[in-house]
Amino acid sequence: MLRIISRKFGFCKLDKTLKFDDPVDNLVEPSKRWIVGGWLLTCAGGVYFMILLGGYTRLTNSGLSMVTWKPIQYSRPNNELEWEKEFDHYKQFPEYQHQPIDIERFKRIYFVEFAHRFAGQSLGFLFLLPFGLFKALKWIKPAFNKRLALMGGLGAAQGLIGWWMVRSGLNQPKPEYQLKPRVSTYRLMYLLSPGVECCFDIKKPPTSIFDTRKLEGFQKIKRLINWTNTFDSDQFTNWVHIIYDNQFSATMAGIDAGKVYNTWPLMNGAVIPEQITKQTPFWRNFFENNAMVQFNHRNAAYVTYAYASYVAYFAYKHVGLPRNSRYLAFAVFGFVNYQLLTGVLALLNQVQVHSGSIHQFNALNVLTTSLLLCHSLRKPSKQYYQYIKQFI
Repeated sequence: MLRIISRKFGFCKLDKTLKFDDPVDNLVEPSKRWIVGGWLLTCAGGVYFMILLGGYTRLTNSGLSMVTWKPIQYSRPNNELEWEKEFDHYKQFPEYQHQPIDIERFKRIYFVEFAHRFAGQSLGFLFLLPFGLFKALKWIKPAFNKRLALMGGLGAAQGLIGWWMVRSGLNQPKPEYQLKPRVSTYRLMYLLSPGVECCFDIKKPPTSIFDTRKLEGFQKIKRLINWTNTFDSDQFTNWVHIIYDNQFSATMAGIDAGKVYNTWPLMNGAVIPEQITKQTPFWRNFFENNAMVQFNHRNAAYVTYAYASYVAYFAYKHVGLPRNSRYLAFAVFGFVNYQLLTGVLALLNQVQVHSGSIHQFNALNVLTTSLLLCHSLRKPSKQYYQYIKQFI
């Protein structure tokens, strides 16, 4: 894309006739950028929905209702005889033996888990079929082909990791750190980590493909370059804090740590509860001890809030930053505030389905806006940056 430079820096005037390559041209055919970008954005929305549906499945205790796994399964029981057969099979596993339910309740939780698996398998086809077509039509450049293939492999691995996680809840006996048969908290963390990574890996390319703004004005003066570099580093640190906080949330869900210490700001009247180090060896407290897990999640949230506040203050004070970066910094701060509010309300209500779902939904909003902020502060191409440095 033609980069027309029309700004003056100091006493030197830039050459208006220079051209700089559009980095997006290294990803896709320029004339097909909107089609490929739209497809990737749709896939990103699908992953977003999958994470939310997975959280709802967890909150409704539906994840262990389907005790077998098939790579592709688009059918469920269609008559009473088939439902009775599936229900009899479910009765053989620990969840039913710990807390028996009737067949009507079984149908409801089965449908939630079935919807989760159906959505995951459909998302696989939504990614793979257009990817194969675009690759055959050469709309996607070779270097980007490898990146997309890696994303597809990561997504396919999610299905296998998901079943590996479910299997842990079908075994006897249950782990000592769980009050009832549930999936392993360690395997739940393994599932969430690549799930979040997949969500944001697939969101990065569309943000570049759809970004048609020119680079002029991006580095107006030397002071702005320094601000952008500093702000980019600060926001990246904030993003790391958010990722770690989400990992603590997976541990919270894995052992139902939100069901205890349902007071705020203190934990049942204490800043640090007495039971925080009751597990041995010590490292197990970080994954199996309700007190330690909730303590870590609370304090990770406070650190994230403090850093998001700093980033928003930095954006407010330095008006020379790009406008969209400032707005995104304020959006991150707003979503972090709402996240803190929904987290407190969920805790006080012992993480009911509705409050837990809202809290998880907003966590993805925090991650998404934070990613967009990092992207808005990306460095210009090396060619452009080397040229512009001589004038500032």
